[in-house]
Amino acid sequence: MKKPKISVIVPVYNTAPWLKRCLDSICSQSYRDLEILCVNDGSTDNSAEILAEYAANDTRIKVFTQPNAGLSAARNTGLAHASGEWVTGVDSDDYLYPGVYEETVSSISAKVDMVFFGIQDVAEDGSGLPHNAYFDLPKAGEYPMTPELAAQFNVCFVSKLWRRSVLEKNELRFPVGFVHEDEAMYYLAVPHMRGVAVCPKMGYAYMQREGSIMTAGGLDFVQRVARYEKVLRYTYSEYERRGLLSGETRTYLEKMFVRICAPYYRTKPCEGGDAVRELLAGIIKKYGMSGCDYRLERFLPSDSTGFLRIKRRSCVKIYTVLGIPVWVKWYTYAGRRVTPAVLAFHLRMKFRRLLGR
Repeated sequence: MKKPKISVIVPVYNTAPWLKRCLDSICSQSYRDLEILCVNDGSTDNSAEILAEYAANDTRIKVFTQPNAGLSAARNTGLAHASGEWVTGVDSDDYLYPGVYEETVSSISAKVDMVFFGIQDVAEDGSGLPHNAYFDLPKAGEYPMTPELAAQFNVCFVSKLWRRSVLEKNELRFPVGFVHEDEAMYYLAVPHMRGVAVCPKMGYAYMQREGSIMTAGGLDFVQRVARYEKVLRYTYSEYERRGLLSGETRTYLEKMFVRICAPYYRTKPCEGGDAVRELLAGIIKKYGMSGCDYRLERFLPSDSTGFLRIKRRSCVKIYTVLGIPVWVKWYTYAGRRVTPAVLAFHLRMKFRRLLGR
């Protein structure tokens, strides 16, 4: 089988201290059929000089320069110039592990439109950080795409190969002016993906550093949630515009809502917690997502007449007796603060009395 070309998109903005390591990791890949599309997004350091140096020594590197417009715009420029059958990305402060594209291409088949590989958090010095479970991959193999499967994968653009024809056919691009644009792109793409493959290779080093897009700005709890609210609103509007709000395709969107909201229902009460619940409750109610998963109910105003009032957000599914989710740690039952074990005892006794036993 003829090996396909991979278009690697590298957005660059003031990352000169790490750019050479990034480019070296791409250029040295054992898989050679690459085009490396570097987009200089208005850098004011010496990133442009580094790009020019590398382009002069490797004909696979193409450099595009534009005024600063952000990560999404830079990636979109790369997509507009891509000619490979597959596209992927490497952020210019991150880098690849050797051999990742060689192993990833071996997972491709005619029915696969997306291929996943491993991604690992690393410190600036390259040392591995405690593995983030968010980046865990299912067992290696090939799978038909489903909403449930899509919800298991990480959403990062850089940790997978995307079949370019699917992106082009559906006119998929990153939303400009957003943080967490990967979530929007991923959940707009997956309804159109026929199948996915998982490559077990740990292939991408995701550097955690101060001053990156994800850490800059010192945002508080409410502001971070507001970022996600913007992404949810945008993605819903795109599903509506594209006619994806019925049948199984709507389920992909519901899974996105749950995925983004779920981490906050496990968070301990803190300053701004009420504002967070108000933000999320507003969008959940507006777009009719409250019934798609029990976790979203956590953000809606509680029924004060209910015999259970939730006091903490940490939650697991326990469908015992009543078939309702029960939150761990503490609850208020019959006016008293009780543990899960005590609550379970009261529920058992309640049912025994109802059954006359």
